[in-house]
Amino acid sequence: MSKIKELHFRNAFLENRNITKDDVLKFLRYINNVGDEGTQFDAKDIGKILGDDLEIAFDKIRTEMGKHFSAMANTAGGLIAVGIRETKGQIPKFTLNPYDVSKFDLQYIQRAIVTSVEPKIEFSVEVVEMENVGGFSKGILLIFIEQSLHPPHQVVCNKTYYFRHGDSSEPATHSLIQAMFRSRRNPELSVDVIKVDNPGFLRVLIKNKGNAPAYHTHIVINIFPRLMRGSEYLITDKMIEDTTDGIWNIKSSYGNAKQNHMKFRLRASPSEIILPEVNEILFDFPFASYDNAKLTADIFCDGHSTHQEFDLS
Repeated sequence: MSKIKELHFRNAFLENRNITKDDVLKFLRYINNVGDEGTQFDAKDIGKILGDDLEIAFDKIRTEMGKHFSAMANTAGGLIAVGIRETKGQIPKFTLNPYDVSKFDLQYIQRAIVTSVEPKIEFSVEVVEMENVGGFSKGILLIFIEQSLHPPHQVVCNKTYYFRHGDSSEPATHSLIQAMFRSRRNPELSVDVIKVDNPGFLRVLIKNKGNAPAYHTHIVINIFPRLMRGSEYLITDKMIEDTTDGIWNIKSSYGNAKQNHMKFRLRASPSEIILPEVNEILFDFPFASYDNAKLTADIFCDGHSTHQEFDLS
């Protein structure tokens, strides 16, 4: 959650509800009386854009707003409010200027944000109704940009990286861009196989030794040869499902006499996040002297892959 959202709209998040008119008015009083949140807040009066044909509006949001999306993601995150007007030198500095809610086509707006910067940024959007007269609704659009774990992000249309400087979005210097690349936070996943006593068995773990959460993880485990006791497999997809409480989608292949190996594909559910410095148990199997047995693990996460091999003999 962006800092500005946590500070000013925390109750809506905690109560699992939409942001209301009262929440917005309270925030407006704060920025007028206490401060304008500097790098983390930008008021945009883009009525002309919203009045255009949807396709034209789509392109203008990408080109005219992209630098703000890039800058906030590259700095500390923040809020872009469409329908709040900034008038410098006047009191109050920020006033409501709500738009016809029907002009907020969220599908187009979200698509415009997604395609305006690369790599993709984390964001959320919310329309808040501020007045309703005779069934004619006017409101504002709140675009919350999350501080990126993987900066820098550049604007697609001009291949430029931006950074927040005070209350404006400016092109980032070459040295700042290099610093952002060096500061990138990344997950670092690895598999480990350890021996556990009482009773004796081997445990397969997934670890995140990086400094960022791991999303969309996919693991392929191969074991050569098949581990069996008589006709019974010592590892099954059911065992893995029970150990991991069903948070992995598992596909298995047990081979045959000619293809004497077992394969398990584990794909993390959308809600599964492997946090830094966390070890998660994938499965256990009985410890024994497995002649010439080998386990390999291929881990795929956020465009990176890792291959590991373990001797089980």
